[in-house]
Amino acid sequence: MKQIQSNKKNNAIQVIAIKSPVGKIYKLSISLLILLLLSVVLLSCSDKKKEVAESATQPTVETSQTANKVIASAQNYEIVPNEKVCMVNDRFMGVSQIPIEANGTTYYSCCENCVEKLQKNLDDVRFGSNPLNDTKVDKASAIIVQDKSSGSVFYFAFQEDAQSFINKNKG
Repeated sequence: MKQIQSNKKNNAIQVIAIKSPVGKIYKLSISLLILLLLSVVLLSCSDKKKEVAESATQPTVETSQTANKVIASAQNYEIVPNEKVCMVNDRFMGVSQIPIEANGTTYYSCCENCVEKLQKNLDDVRFGSNPLNDTKVDKASAIIVQDKSSGSVFYFAFQEDAQSFINKNKG
């Protein structure tokens, strides 16, 4: 607040309150930040394909301690690590996802909205279907094959089934 003397004859001091715009700017900034965060959360759960850079044009094979961490490339399909798949949206995301513990088993999801679905197994979301023989497969222990053209994934109980699917769909 500023004090301004306006009448020298009266010796009275008039007080005029000048409001600072800092409070309004602060509230507006907080509102915009919240809006931005909500937009990011909503977009992360969309079914749109996440862009993933192709690292090489030739097929590569990397092996690790467990079969579900094997990465094998073919023209259109490849085996991908489980931790890079949202098991609710059944999409390859290209980056490590949120690990979700459910009944002593670890599943992965892309956002907080997917967490409850996996924990409560809503719509039997913890299980996928093997496209070769239509058997039920637990997504946590599955060998996961990505369709590179769409980002969608397929679940297999065995490495041999996954490789057979890739070989069958080459070209």
